[in-house]
Amino acid sequence: MKTRSLTICLIIIALIFNSCRKDKNRNIEEIGYGTSFGMCVGYCLNQVAIINNGSIDFTKRANGINPSVKTCTKAIAENEINALKALVNVAEFNKLPEIIGCPDCADGGAEWISMKVDGKVKKVTYEYGKAPDALKNLALKLKEIKDGFADCN
Repeated sequence: MKTRSLTICLIIIALIFNSCRKDKNRNIEEIGYGTSFGMCVGYCLNQVAIINNGSIDFTKRANGINPSVKTCTKAIAENEINALKALVNVAEFNKLPEIIGCPDCADGGAEWISMKVDGKVKKVTYEYGKAPDALKNLALKLKEIKDGFADCN
């Protein structure tokens, strides 16, 4: 009887902790991703913002004195947004430093992921192609979404 009570208590505790993590991911209001290269010609900064309202905003900006900026928007289904959120561990993301390595040193490029959670924004910038383990799967999916805007003119 004692083991049954202990088992039930452990299951309840596990469910509580699991629901807290899901609720935290539900509070993700926006996910951003971008790349930049300081020493390039053309559109050197590209970024996407996936917003809970069902849209993806893409912006690309050229280097120079009068930089050209182009913006495109696409719709994203709620289930796709939820799939992205499922790739996020907010607690692990919040533990990461704001800058990892030496992004865009010697024009190696920079990548970043930002999140707006409960009204607070955090951005983690790292060397291009070198996402930290906690962000690798999310970075791959966000890069795929960004690359889907190749026709944005």
